[in-house]
Amino acid sequence: MKNYLSLEIKLTRILIATFFTFFSLILIYSCSTSIPISNNPTSIPSINPPITPTTVPSAKKVVRSFGSEQLRKELNYLIKHSYDETMALDIVYATNRKMLNNPSACNNNSFGVESNNSNNNNNNNNSSLAYGICRINVPKFHRVGNFEITDNPRDNSHQYFKVVKQNSLTESLFQLYLNQSQQQRPTDILIFVHGFNVKFEEAIIRTAQIAYDLKFQGPIVLFSWPAGAAEGMFESAMINKTYENNRNNVISSIPQFTHLLKLLSKLGITVHLMVHSMGHQIVIPALAQTVNNLESEEAAFITTNTITNTITNTTTNTITNTFPYTQNSRWNKKFIGELILNAPDIPVNDFEQYLPALKQITGRITVYCSYNDNAIAVSEIYNKNRRMGGCGKLEGVDSINVGEIDAPALGIAGLGHGLYSSRSILTDIFQLLLGIDANKRLFIRKSEPNSTEDYYLRP
Repeated sequence: MKNYLSLEIKLTRILIATFFTFFSLILIYSCSTSIPISNNPTSIPSINPPITPTTVPSAKKVVRSFGSEQLRKELNYLIKHSYDETMALDIVYATNRKMLNNPSACNNNSFGVESNNSNNNNNNNNSSLAYGICRINVPKFHRVGNFEITDNPRDNSHQYFKVVKQNSLTESLFQLYLNQSQQQRPTDILIFVHGFNVKFEEAIIRTAQIAYDLKFQGPIVLFSWPAGAAEGMFESAMINKTYENNRNNVISSIPQFTHLLKLLSKLGITVHLMVHSMGHQIVIPALAQTVNNLESEEAAFITTNTITNTITNTTTNTITNTFPYTQNSRWNKKFIGELILNAPDIPVNDFEQYLPALKQITGRITVYCSYNDNAIAVSEIYNKNRRMGGCGKLEGVDSINVGEIDAPALGIAGLGHGLYSSRSILTDIFQLLLGIDANKRLFIRKSEPNSTEDYYLRP
């Protein structure tokens, strides 16, 4: 009986499953035959509601505000020479050193440490400057701020600085060379004036190192004044005597540098001045004298033209329009772009007196100073006054303390006086020459209130 019931239940389940399967097939068939099929695919009715086409919004153009395309183009156009390989640089020089031998070697045997009043290779009785060009091999493997010199032309050009050739120039050729450098691509000029106890060869090589490491794009001119110790071990050891001799040579060099400034001012080219140490005792008074000369010429020019215009019954409006920019006769009054002063060995009080004149002739004044400069400390003791190289805060001057970078070990090992040609200072000067304000340049921090400087250069 139990087996019979089990079989009946199984049959019932099979019948029910068969019924539902048959019903499903009928339903599927009825649904498929209810949709009319057409040869036109567009007539197939859509099960979903129609979608109204919409315009996809265009993406907003991304604007680069830091390092824009225009700025990148301008910077890369400005920096034509990459200075990433060993190269020969032409260093133009003007010097009032006494000529010892043929200057072709561009070394200490060419020009000495005494002043010369008879270099006169330019037929100009107002100047005893000698002009020329030293072509210097600058190796790509030199350490920034340093140089190794060789006299052997066979030595590795990628390791050593060496003189390639030299050409002497008259004053007119000196001006022509600088003018011609502007024809292909107008650019600025950098003038470097070295400091105390620097002989001619070191001055030339140092100028080449600065030009290369700074990636300066225009002509660079060295003004080399009679600095350095006399020959001989005894003379070299007499540092006080050397300082006194160099300082006497400074006084005789001021008129010569003033003459050089006059030549440069007539070119119509922006000039940047980079000075070190005792060189400030030449440059600062010469700049002030240049302003006085300019004002005297302006007064004479206006007086002469007023008389001429009165006689010819012409207007005097042209006087203010032509002065001081008439080519080859007038001075460009504010032709110094950046005045870059490194460890200035000049009294703070004297510098402050010259400052109004400096502001008339320069676009910006920057002083790199240090509390840790032992050379400046000795100068302050010797001269019995404060020096700008030890920091002095003055209105209208960016005073930057580099003491945290250029600090001698234990305060006594080294002078802490020669950082002007190093990576840290040149990095800041590179940004300075691009026109960036001091507080916006790399590694600059503001100094404490009531300090003797405006900023610190961070290590």
